Amino acid sequence: MAVEASGKSGIVSDDYLHIMEGTITVNTTTSATVSGSDTLKPACLKANDYIKVTGGTLDLSSSGTGAKGISCDGYGVFRGGIVNVTVTGSNYGSSGGGGGFHGGGQSSSDGVSAKGIKFDGNLSITGGKLIVKATSHEGMESKGTISISGGEVYSYSQSDDAINSAGEFTISGGYVCGYSAGNDGLDANGNCYIKGGVVYAIGSSSPEVAVDANTEGGYKLYVEGGTLIAIGGLESGSSLTQDCYSASSWSQNTWYALTVGSTVYAFKTPSSGGTPLVVSGASTPTLSSGVTVSGGTSCFEGLLCQDASVSGGSSVSLSSYTGGNGGGGGPGGGGHGPF
Repeated sequence: MAVEASGKSGIVSDDYLHIMEGTITVNTTTSATVSGSDTLKPACLKANDYIKVTGGTLDLSSSGTGAKGISCDGYGVFRGGIVNVTVTGSNYGSSGGGGGFHGGGQSSSDGVSAKGIKFDGNLSITGGKLIVKATSHEGMESKGTISISGGEVYSYSQSDDAINSAGEFTISGGYVCGYSAGNDGLDANGNCYIKGGVVYAIGSSSPEVAVDANTEGGYKLYVEGGTLIAIGGLESGSSLTQDCYSASSWSQNTWYALTVGSTVYAFKTPSSGGTPLVVSGASTPTLSSGVTVSGGTSCFEGLLCQDASVSGGSSVSLSSYTGGNGGGGGPGGGGHGPF
């Protein structure tokens, strides 16, 4: 099924949406408008109660000002299927609180933000594949909590957080990549827990970090398990019960090999980002730079490859890391990612 929408949203439900199978393509060009108490907030998929995806393939693209790929007043569940979301429109109007749209400020009545995926309720991901790209605001956002225990999630934002949770953010499994060229890679306004899975987080330069938690509000980042690669460092004051290690500098657009036990993760660095490069795993990891990569299973739009054959390169010295994005020698400027 293909939907072209100009002047309205793509697929809308006053109750819920459940996608179980099939191929759905939605392209919207509608822009947000505000007139008095009436606000048009267009999206490719929109529902009041909840949105659930358990199968099928969704290709969603939105180019309108202030428009979103997926928007829901309730909660979201992703258990299967393939979801591709691309939002290229700019924000509409301005946000309240004097903070502007950048940084995730709450929107006032005269501002509507252009986000990839936004849920007012909790967001749960246990399977499937999500690829989200947004130009002007967050790639993925929940006004509740975010829980990821399976599947593959790649979210890119050119100017704001790649993945943002207004409450707790927990990763216990799956493959998760949050890549921001202008803010934090992964951001929680409550506690953030990394308990398992493979996590690749990329944040921009200081004061932004790869993985952020609301320490100002008394919350923390907890690294308790999983395999972690973080460009831009971790929130200061983090609780790192699984040891983390850092390299004070890294090279742009370069393949690295992270070895944890018998598993090799090859990952490519971006064209810009913060320092330091932090890694963590179930056993003491080793890191090499400038490797040649072949084979393996690719994910995160080609930024990471598991069980690949790697050769060449040079060993990278790692030191014990306790949190914060200090460290020097990081890369200079560069492009703002794939857009």
